[in-house]
This record gives sequence, C-alpha cells and structure tokens, in this order.
Amino acid sequence: MFRAVCLFLLLISFVAKAAYADAYFVQRPDVQAFIAQMVKKHKFKKDDLVKLFSQVKIRPQVIQHLNKPLEANPWNTYQLLFVNEWRIEHGVKFWNKYADVLRRAELKYGVPAGIIVATIGIESKYGARQGEYRVMDSLTNLGFSDSPRAKYFRSELEQFLLLTREQHLDPFKIMGSYAGAIGQPQFMPTSYRYYAVNFSGSGKIDLMNNTADVIGSIANYYSKSGWKINGPVAQQAVILGQRYEYLRKKNQIPQYLTIPELARFGVVPKNKYPYDEDASLKARVITLESHYNKEYWLGYNNFAVIKRYNANDLYAMAVYQLSNYITASREHMHG
Repeated sequence: MFRAVCLFLLLISFVAKAAYADAYFVQRPDVQAFIAQMVKKHKFKKDDLVKLFSQVKIRPQVIQHLNKPLEANPWNTYQLLFVNEWRIEHGVKFWNKYADVLRRAELKYGVPAGIIVATIGIESKYGARQGEYRVMDSLTNLGFSDSPRAKYFRSELEQFLLLTREQHLDPFKIMGSYAGAIGQPQFMPTSYRYYAVNFSGSGKIDLMNNTADVIGSIANYYSKSGWKINGPVAQQAVILGQRYEYLRKKNQIPQYLTIPELARFGVVPKNKYPYDEDASLKARVITLESHYNKEYWLGYNNFAVIKRYNANDLYAMAVYQLSNYITASREHMHG
C-alpha cells in the first residue's frame, strides 16, 4: 500500500512538472548562461531565444534511451536487429531506385554504393524512420542533464540553432532521434552543417526529404573522414594459441599492426585476400562478443572511418556486413 501511494505521488509530481515544462528550462541558470553565450558569440536575439526555450518540453525518455543504447547488446542480438532480410531486401530496392545517384556519388567521392545504402538502412530504414522527437527538445534535455556527455549535446544544440538560422527552419518542426540526429542519414547538427551537400542541385540542402542530398552527404562525410578508395574494410580472423589474449590483457599489443606483425601474436586472417600482402596496411583486432562465443575480425582504415559515424564496433560491423549482403543480393538479381 505504501509503495502504491509513493508511486501515485511520484506520478502526480511528474505530471505537475510536465505541465510547467514551458517554464522549466528557461528559468535554469545554466540555460540562461547558454542563451547569453549564444547572444554574445553568434549575435542571436535574447528575446527570441528566451521565447524558444520557454517552449521546450521535458522529455525523460531521451535520458533513458541514452543510458540504454542498442550498442550495449551482445553482437548476435545487435546483428539480428540491423543485418536482416528486411533491410537487405529493401536495400536492394532502394539501390535500384536511386542507382544513377549512387553511381554519381561513387564516382565523385570514391565511397561504394553498398556502404552508402547500408548506412541509410541502419540509420533510418531507408528514410522510413527519421525520429519521433523534436530535435530542440532532445538536445536541450540532454545538454542540460547530468549525463557525462552533456557538454557534447550542448555543443550540438549550439550547432542546431545555427543550422536552423542559416536554413531558415523552424526549430520545433525538425524531428529526429532521441539523441538529436536529423533526417534520413541521422546527421547530428555539426555533421549537417559541415558535411551535408546539395547533391540534387536544387539549391537547398534537405536531408529529410531529398534522397539525392542524403546519398551525396553520406558519401561526402565518409570521404572527408578519410575513406580510402578500393581499400579493405574488415575481414574475419582466427586467434591461434593464447599469446594474443595474454598480451592484450596486459596492454602490451599496439592497436594497429600489419598482417605479418599480427601473425607473430597468433592472429591470422581466416581467408586469404590480395591485400594481405600489402605491408603498409595496418589492422586492429575487433572482438565481437555474443552470448556463447566470440568472433574476431581485423578492422582496417575504412572500418575506422565508418566508426566516425558511430564510434561503436557493432555499428561499423553492421554497416559493413549489411552492405556486403545488399551488394551480393543485387549482383545475383542482375546476373
């Protein structure tokens, strides 16, 4: 009974807090300091920002999502979520529909169409799921939270306000993920401002509705992040003996090593590829842990580039594997 009463009181408290959400953020000293900074640094009008922040709603869900990211799952669970028949089938359809744009992006930026398509597939289900939160709400809630990443989200909030001013957008009409990622490619505001391109030639960048802009922007992002044309991404490896694990636990193995150097630690590619003979290529050992076993992979420069999009090994591996399946399925379909 006592517990039920406590839960009821907590619910009443939350509802009351939500009802006064219009005044919650704008009255906070840290938000007021942020507004002052935006006025001084970027010449925003104080009254405009006060009005804007007075309309921000409290969204406890975004904090909950941030504390329980999908990347916290074991690899086999994550893989089932993102490397599946639906994403492969719809990835092939997406590629066929935008084949000309993808070919043009490949030629200009050197990034394979399969990687571009897989990225859109994982980020937004090929544009079908672009997020259900107002970006202004997400970034404000996260930027002024107790999260260790609050400073990062305040920086993204700053970039978001600059983006909306530059593109004459209503900050409350832009929807995104719980973390404030925008559009089909789920670009954070910084990426939107610095990597998005008007690949359609329409005269205005639109990552929500213009798929040509989305394709070109992802290709530009990877290219500017250091993508090596025709370079390897990853390959499966086998660990022989106990030496690698023993030295890894003692932090006695450099992060990136050549194939011959890795062999001395008992790490060898599962299959042979021509680039294995390239003495200049260096790779990092990636361990993917599932419920009952481990997979070992070698991640090259282009794997690290995918991680610039999302800094988790599971994410980069999902993009890589999904791109391979989509590419193979499409090639089989076209003979």
